Amino acid sequence: MSSPALNTDEKSVAVLPFINMSDDAENEYFSDGISEELLNVLVRVKGLRVPSRTSSFTFKGSDKKLADIGRELQVDHILEGSVRKSGDRIRVTAQLIEVNTDTHLWSETYTRELDDIFAVQDEIAQAIVSALKVTLTGNDQAPIQTRSTASVKAYNKYLLGRHLWNQRTPASLLASVEPLREAIALDPQYGRAWEALADAYVLIPEYRSGSIREYIPLAHEAIDKAL
Repeated sequence: MSSPALNTDEKSVAVLPFINMSDDAENEYFSDGISEELLNVLVRVKGLRVPSRTSSFTFKGSDKKLADIGRELQVDHILEGSVRKSGDRIRVTAQLIEVNTDTHLWSETYTRELDDIFAVQDEIAQAIVSALKVTLTGNDQAPIQTRSTASVKAYNKYLLGRHLWNQRTPASLLASVEPLREAIALDPQYGRAWEALADAYVLIPEYRSGSIREYIPLAHEAIDKAL
């Protein structure tokens, strides 16, 4: 999919890690994953500058003022929020803030079934584009879509695998493989999951959790599947 073309001056927004408000602290992978998925879709919009996950997640749990975070990330806007996951129900709260004036440009709370998480992400991404008055042109006027699988169960496994991969320890890299394989078993056409699995296979030897001879051929196979 080509990046949307814009007919406005460049805007900037940082996506901070959404806070896990679930009773289960282990659901943090899900709130982190929602933040990362939103970042990934917004970064594809031309003319909208979005700091990387590495930069934005530096401020996870930080008590810094948004003005200071905005200054460090050199952005005019910040997207923050929270996620509460309980069984098959989710509540996602998101708000877009203009850094210089500390003004809420947009905020919304979504209480939905877990199966609706893709629609929620799409709506948030579209709302950010609208609030920043980013105008899509030509064939790119279709609504933004964040989904890359139709299976919520596969998506959930993917988020868990990516969460473990992002921890970048020998044990977490090895642990990331199982949920990613489960995601692929649920949806063999899930390209993002194949991509994440390839990332895991590549880093496992680098972190001395396994041999190059064993894991690099697996990485090549996963890359071929992703493509």
